[in-house]
Amino acid sequence: MRTAISGGSLSDLVSAAGASDEGHFLRTYECRGDVAARPPMTHVDRVTTSTLFLHGEDDDQAEQWFAALRERGTPVRPARYPGGSHLFILNGRPYRRVDCNERIVEWLQQWIPVDGGPVSPS
Repeated sequence: MRTAISGGSLSDLVSAAGASDEGHFLRTYECRGDVAARPPMTHVDRVTTSTLFLHGEDDDQAEQWFAALRERGTPVRPARYPGGSHLFILNGRPYRRVDCNERIVEWLQQWIPVDGGPVSPS
């Protein structure tokens, strides 16, 4: 059984590069100058892996990716953190970071067999 955990997903690299104060680094180092050549949403139909989405409530990019997977029937679970931005896990309140880590452990226990036991996702 495969699973994924996504924190602060990006669904539109062109928008992210243009609207972010880190846009220069995204364009230069992660996309080698061409953010339009790597559009995640054009490949969303190939994603079938169950995914836990951890993101700040104000993060539209993550919400778009979550919605696209949900519409395709991919097993997804959202965890939205009120008042959180794209970097909520790095600069969010400590109790929210604890909650985030607890959700990660719970998700992994649900999807990954331990000691050869069966996994029964709920």
